[in-house]
Amino acid sequence: MKALLDVTKDALELPSDHRYALARILLDVSEGDEATDSAIEEAWDLEIIRRIASIENGTAQYQSVEDALAKIERRFPG
Repeated sequence: MKALLDVTKDALELPSDHRYALARILLDVSEGDEATDSAIEEAWDLEIIRRIASIENGTAQYQSVEDALAKIERRFPG
């Protein structure tokens, strides 16, 4: 099985519409999980709206893909 970092790197190389489709697939698959319910989905929708707004109004803080992947690798070695 691929390590999380490898899967993340592969996913980041996809065109944005494919990344969105992948995200929807992963969310749809997890909808059968007990932990996933409408409150969690609503919270994520609000978080997405907040993040888009911060990008649009210029208050978002960015980091490079390399820095983000390094942070993931430190947290999930392997």
